[in-house]
Amino acid sequence: MSQGRFGPNGFLFGLRREVTDTTGEARRRTRVLSNAAQQLADPVGSAERDSVAYKNEGSYGQNFPSVHLWRDLTPNLKARAAWTTGFGRPTKANNVAALTFSDPNQTVTFGNPDLKPTKAKNWDFSLEYYFNPSGTFSIGWFHKKLDDLIVTNFNVGTVGSGADNGYDGEFAGYTVLSSANAGTAFTQGWEISYIQQLRFLPGLLKGLTFNANLSQITAHGDYGIVGAYIKDKDVNGFIPRTMNASLSWNYRKFGATVTYNYTGENIRNAYNLANPSRNQYLQARELINANIRYSLRPSLTLNFGVQNLFNEPQIYYRSVRDQLETFLVNGTTITAGIEGRF
Repeated sequence: MSQGRFGPNGFLFGLRREVTDTTGEARRRTRVLSNAAQQLADPVGSAERDSVAYKNEGSYGQNFPSVHLWRDLTPNLKARAAWTTGFGRPTKANNVAALTFSDPNQTVTFGNPDLKPTKAKNWDFSLEYYFNPSGTFSIGWFHKKLDDLIVTNFNVGTVGSGADNGYDGEFAGYTVLSSANAGTAFTQGWEISYIQQLRFLPGLLKGLTFNANLSQITAHGDYGIVGAYIKDKDVNGFIPRTMNASLSWNYRKFGATVTYNYTGENIRNAYNLANPSRNQYLQARELINANIRYSLRPSLTLNFGVQNLFNEPQIYYRSVRDQLETFLVNGTTITAGIEGRF
């Protein structure tokens, strides 16, 4: 790592390397199990015959360079730029080598300790302005490329025939399903944030603080789905637009906060390429919450809050908005409590 400054400019360069070795060991049941008489006569021997031990291994290494640059354009305005790399390791559920099979479907399914991590290359640019006496406004743009996305139940081949097929001669012709590195995706967008303590206001209003942020993001890629290229609201777990705003007030022992949250329309399951009319979406939703508090002493506070103040429903539909599936009214939640810090 190296860092430094020259005039109003600064830099930080770095490189790290990570090496990971993974070993998975498990047992699977045999296709033909001991009968009840054999289990009664020789329970230990039957248990050993009814399961087969196997072992999978994997290893990967990765270098992660990064470059960060910044410049003080004015005493209150700063520009930043960065190019970074990173990865997301497979979950243990993906790595576990447990094997199952289905004779009716003629499939063999197992975890994959040889999974590689999902790799990311990132560009980030931002401008930050600092208000006096206390406040900031920032706007940023980012672009990320993700490779080797991890896909579950991926067709990785067919079991061969013969005693050395890797399954002790069993499951010849079965389809092998496992987790695999199979997808690519891109995401980019804008992030805007504003925080301001309104101390310039008169009287009791000096205790007001305003906070707001907006994210407008787009995503697209194959995500490991063969024959598909999906984007934005069709990407599972992705929300194209979010907005948050809060206004809080503090005066001596009293405090109050009102928050607003907007969540854009998004899909609720993996995109169904074969039957897109069955895709389920949650419509955009707005929530307003409120909270008041009173400090009895520094370590003890009374709280009273209202969540979903205007009883905003959750509306789900299939494929098109006119095909309403669920209109869920969660109701308004009122909470009261005592918070202690010891």
